[in-house]
Amino acid sequence: MATANKPPAMRIAVIGAGPGGLTTLKTLLEASTPERPIEAVLFEAEDNVGGTFHYRGYENAELVSSKQLTSFSDHRFPLSTPDHISLPQYVEYLESYVDKFRLEPSIKTGCRVNTIEPIAKSTDSQWKHRVKYTDKHHNDNEHNFDCSHVAICTGLHVEPNVPTIPGIENVKGDVFHSSQYKKRAQLTGKDVLIMGCGETAMDIAYESIKADANSVTMCFRTGFLSFPKALSRFKVFGKQFKGGLPIDGLITNLFETAYVHRAIAASRFRWFVSDFVIKRVLWFLTGTQAGMNQHVGALPHDRLGRAFVFLNKSSKAMPYLNRPYQEKHPLAFLGNGYVDPPEDAQSKRWVDTCTFPERFDETGKAMFEKRPDRKDWRRMKNAEVRPNCVVLCTGYKQSFSFLDPSYPTASDASIRNIVSPTEHSISFIGFVRPGVGAIPPIAEQQAMWWTALITNQMSIPTNPPHYHLLAKETSRIQYGVDHSAYMSTLAKDFGGAPGLWKLWMTHGLKVLLVYCFGASFVTFYRLVGPFKSDAAPGIAKTELAETITRRGVLGNLFFGVIPMLFYGIINLIALALEMVGLIPIERPVV
Repeated sequence: MATANKPPAMRIAVIGAGPGGLTTLKTLLEASTPERPIEAVLFEAEDNVGGTFHYRGYENAELVSSKQLTSFSDHRFPLSTPDHISLPQYVEYLESYVDKFRLEPSIKTGCRVNTIEPIAKSTDSQWKHRVKYTDKHHNDNEHNFDCSHVAICTGLHVEPNVPTIPGIENVKGDVFHSSQYKKRAQLTGKDVLIMGCGETAMDIAYESIKADANSVTMCFRTGFLSFPKALSRFKVFGKQFKGGLPIDGLITNLFETAYVHRAIAASRFRWFVSDFVIKRVLWFLTGTQAGMNQHVGALPHDRLGRAFVFLNKSSKAMPYLNRPYQEKHPLAFLGNGYVDPPEDAQSKRWVDTCTFPERFDETGKAMFEKRPDRKDWRRMKNAEVRPNCVVLCTGYKQSFSFLDPSYPTASDASIRNIVSPTEHSISFIGFVRPGVGAIPPIAEQQAMWWTALITNQMSIPTNPPHYHLLAKETSRIQYGVDHSAYMSTLAKDFGGAPGLWKLWMTHGLKVLLVYCFGASFVTFYRLVGPFKSDAAPGIAKTELAETITRRGVLGNLFFGVIPMLFYGIINLIALALEMVGLIPIERPVV
């Protein structure tokens, strides 16, 4: 914070008190020095911190990303905490983050930002932006906050995306967006129609069965890739999988995230190879390549894989979706740990799936889009589906009505998805979505990147990005990234990606091995560099080391040693081809 005798070098407004806003505020405050004082204030429209996790959660919801990956770099859950926690637990975690780092004095709750506009250069103000906000705790009076920088941290999941479907007014019952779903009681005894097939849709399908809904139908246009958030007792891997192993901690750093030749990164070769292997393993264990034990809802083959999609890790509803289609697999005994829980395996209920409704007729009957290529449509084409509860699990959209039209928005933030090429004093934190991973640690990494930029500890990078998921131009979501590749790229930009020799000399062999075998945990990028943390080595040697040792010998062979050797050889080949001139020099992006 600024001293009494010296004005702040920077005054920064942070908008939104979800995970992204909180970690941005904390990162900025910690970067303040007597020589370069920073004043940062966070504005939150609601009365409490937590954002979507606090205000758009629902009964029985839990995180699908593991606590190890989701936690911030220097504030961890106790080792005794389960791998996957409930939303109320995560909100408590965020509140404890505020307490631990004494952020509350810099947070203004109940303060809704109405406008952010530029301050005319002709004025006497030393600042560049004016934030106008109303304070509900002071008669909704409007106030101004003039500042040098603004961090927009309002998140991806705020404004519901509601599709226009002709005749939906003919539905004789409730029609609401998933953001309004709170309890099972909303589904009890209903004929439920769920639009969408994301993780929230899967949760609500499962909750509908457990609420004893009369019928449940899930509708989607393209499909999904299902994978449980944790692997459990596969005999082929051994007893170490008994307690479950979070899948977001399985991708090793060395040669797949760290020390990757640019040509290999640009080609997405790593992703396509892992897809090829995983699909064969899935068939071997579950009899289908579409997803883990997924016999319906498969994506088209040309869009199925790590390079294209967001993994759907809410798999509780899969036994009910599979039931009309699943066939006996002769090798199922090898993967007997991936079985339905007893209460689900013994149930006779199921969830129907079909195409998206083109319209609802005058009686409220759903008229599904004709897709003879889909087996679920062929099964359902003559069905009479008249829901009296329609839940729109159709995602969210982003709008920035409070920003002056002269400002960029998140879609303009083409430099690392954080800032636009023309305005570095406005940042967008938390506006990417990982295929497999979590947004909160990405937001922390983005906050460090932007802080390093505005404090002149790094320059704008010019090397091309190789972390975007591949999406069609018509796709609604264009902000998908590979978690590991994105985290590593940001760390390399601001000097937080550790070199192997330096890591060994600084922190010893154990930390080096944990980094090589571990996933892209944000703590790794605070072992060295401008945001070096005294807590990081201890976290690496204990909690993050445990994510590796619990894999067991065979798990580390398949998920660690073999990928390292394979990708190491591929990267060496690419380096040799570059040295003889067969791979052209990568040109910077200007």
